[in-house]
Amino acid sequence: MRKFVILLLVFVLSPCGFGFTDLANEGKDGLRIRPIDRILRMDESQIDLCTAALVLSNEWGSPKTLHRYRNKVDKMAEEILDRLEKKRLTPNQMAIPVINEYLYKELGFETVATAEDPEDLFLHTVLDKRRGYCLSLSVLYLSIAERIGMPLYGVVVPGHFFVRYDDGKNEFNIETTSKGGIAPDKHYIEKFKPPINGETIYMQNLTKKQTLGCFFNNLGNSYSIVGEIDNARVALERAVNTTPTLGEAHTNLGNIYLQKGWFADAVDQYLMSIELTGGDYKTYNNIANAYVATEEYDKAIHYYKKTILMQSDFIDAYRNLGDTYRRKKDYNKAVYYLKQAVAIDLRDAENYKLLGDVYTSKQDHGAAIVQYEKALAMDPYLIGANSSLGYAYLNNGRYDAAAGQFLTTLGLDADNSSSYFGLGLSYGYLGLTDDEIEAYIALLELLPNNAGGRQNLGNAYIKLKMYDEAIEQYLAALTLEPNNTTVRFNLGVAFANTGDYEQAAAEYSKVISLEPDNATAHNAIAISFYMLKDLESCKKHAAIAKSLGFNVQPELLKLTDN
Repeated sequence: MRKFVILLLVFVLSPCGFGFTDLANEGKDGLRIRPIDRILRMDESQIDLCTAALVLSNEWGSPKTLHRYRNKVDKMAEEILDRLEKKRLTPNQMAIPVINEYLYKELGFETVATAEDPEDLFLHTVLDKRRGYCLSLSVLYLSIAERIGMPLYGVVVPGHFFVRYDDGKNEFNIETTSKGGIAPDKHYIEKFKPPINGETIYMQNLTKKQTLGCFFNNLGNSYSIVGEIDNARVALERAVNTTPTLGEAHTNLGNIYLQKGWFADAVDQYLMSIELTGGDYKTYNNIANAYVATEEYDKAIHYYKKTILMQSDFIDAYRNLGDTYRRKKDYNKAVYYLKQAVAIDLRDAENYKLLGDVYTSKQDHGAAIVQYEKALAMDPYLIGANSSLGYAYLNNGRYDAAAGQFLTTLGLDADNSSSYFGLGLSYGYLGLTDDEIEAYIALLELLPNNAGGRQNLGNAYIKLKMYDEAIEQYLAALTLEPNNTTVRFNLGVAFANTGDYEQAAAEYSKVISLEPDNATAHNAIAISFYMLKDLESCKKHAAIAKSLGFNVQPELLKLTDN
């Protein structure tokens, strides 16, 4: 439970009333200016925080009018001014309990249990539902303070936001999520551990633009929660531009860039966050993930190890480190770190699945099977382990088991293209060509541009002497991979089997242009030229095939001997 120091305020009565009439923010240009980008270009003294927050509500998609909600805040401020006048108080620290009494006790504003609903960030939602979380309640508190002329500022620490009264002589931190309770700096420093190095805005009195920068940071996270990644990017880019020393904003923008596959940009943001704040273990883990994506494995390993130094039980770092060593083909270290992950959580199926991947990379398919089966004993629905076990069976020559495993995977995930491919391979080894064809057709319904699937489907048609169908698949595969000499050679074979030796020779010629030492292609084109009665060309390529060590047919050898 949070402990807050209750501020005891002595109410000093003045002999006369103060006669408050106008709100302190009247006449500001910020009451009229929108959109938000124009507000951010304004002089700080002219910005009206309430208006800016409601403009952001409109950008989010609230159809309700800005003026309606701003009037609500104005009336709340007027009510507080009226109460202060009746108590013969000025809008200084003496106003804090008056505001708290009005907001939390009378109007019933309260804190949301979790900050999971993006709507709870916005001022219009706070006013409608009378609830919010740290930033949104603080924006309301700041908006009221601005209207009554009270020196109040937003303050940010990692993962939290509160407000501070500071008139140059007296300073009080007001915790808006605890009914306005007063908390000392020590509370926030010990609980949230902000970097206090003069390079960041943490624990400092924020300007209105900096407060908006914190809002953009939370807005970006809200967009991310609902899957609007491009809007999240725009909001977070605003955050880092508005508050460049807010380390969290750089981390969050890095996460969005990582999600979009902009790995170099993600690294830049993570490094900026680390420079500002020293970084936390999740940031180190994510920058390592970005380096893995760009195949900078040594850098990734460096940051994963730093992650482990900061958080020794962070299982993801051990897993990621093990997988990175697998990519580097350093299998002993890969196994070591993955076993460390297993030791942290013996029931985590993903650890065994990754160990299976290491053994698969080592071509130790028997050991891989053991690990995948352990993973599935703990989590039978782990799709990656199901599919990988099928391939381990396949590579271990257990074709019936492989086919069964791929069918199991497809029962869990009917759109698992990898399993359709593996199923086609399994049926091919089992000689079930009709089933093989059916599996590849199902694969291509999901992935029409899968060149390997088209190649294998063409090969299956060849087995059934369905040469026209094979030609169709090979041609489709070559539109995707025009330099695939295996597909082009098989296309030549299909043409030859239809009696079109001229087209067959053309395909073999293309193979030879890409692979001049392909003895099989030289022999095949020699046969095509023989059938076309181009004996000189036949003799030439038969001789080349023979010189490359191919066992040329006797009929062709007679030509080379003459």
